[in-house]
Amino acid sequence: KLVNESQRNWHKKLYDALWADRIMPKRAIGMSPFQVVYGVEAQLLVTMELPALHLMKAIEDTSFNDALDKRIMYLHKLNEDRLEVADKISTHQQKVK
Repeated sequence: KLVNESQRNWHKKLYDALWADRIMPKRAIGMSPFQVVYGVEAQLLVTMELPALHLMKAIEDTSFNDALDKRIMYLHKLNEDRLEVADKISTHQQKVK
């Protein structure tokens, strides 16, 4: 849909098309491939006005041990989400056969 009728500029639109595909949720796994890899939904620049300042303030107020605990919890949740996605993919592949 992004390529004009002469189809000569497809290579210029490939990056955008791949990015769009990576951030769109997939029905079979219930989330986007981006979310499977990084554990969070992709944030588009338009949606990121000033939340970064709030994040910096939150980081300043957090001790090292608290930050480490949060990171470990995040990594465990990410691993659980990936295992869940693997199960969903397996189930979906069995249905498709």
